Amino acid sequence: MASRKDLKKQKEKTSQALIQAALELCAEEGYASLSLRSVARKAGIAPTSFYRHFREIDEMGVEMVAQAKVVLDDFLAQARRKMTFPAIKKNNDPVKSVECITRPFAETFFSVMVKNSQLVHLFFQEKTGSSEALRDAIFEATDQLTGMLAEDLNKLCTTSKNDLGDISLIAETMLTIVSACGMEMIVRPDAKPKIITGRTILKLNLLLIGVLIHV
Repeated sequence: MASRKDLKKQKEKTSQALIQAALELCAEEGYASLSLRSVARKAGIAPTSFYRHFREIDEMGVEMVAQAKVVLDDFLAQARRKMTFPAIKKNNDPVKSVECITRPFAETFFSVMVKNSQLVHLFFQEKTGSSEALRDAIFEATDQLTGMLAEDLNKLCTTSKNDLGDISLIAETMLTIVSACGMEMIVRPDAKPKIITGRTILKLNLLLIGVLIHV
């Protein structure tokens, strides 16, 4: 007879199999097309067994968002360790200065995204999706990510001795830029990662330089 620990481990394994099946179906048809039956069939379990793990599709969807948030937290933690915030003065080359922030931010995002493309795709695609539960979970997670990034951007205010204005809005825009370019990389099979990464860095540079010029 299986022990309680073994049963718990098996339940977690099956739950993750359902999530993986749902992610694959989302990539093919979108989250709105998911059904309990289609996910269970994809995972290779009986439809009635689905309820042993999730009460409904959206409960599973919120768990998928939570797993995507873990991935994005890891991305931001890695990027924050790599970013530096030099003083930006009129005689300095502003591009070189802001790229100490933008390059590690963009390159780390794409590195993490490539390894977790289905979760990242779900997270940013369903931000405006049909499920209110997912939208709420994604907005809450995005607010947390924005807040953490804003803390770092405040360092740029300190070193440059400038008030950059609405730091949270700048952080939100940086996340919007990398996510939009990341979605392009995911949905376009002919996309060239180096080109998209380069364009992303350029967009982030323009954002930060524009902010610095107008303060």
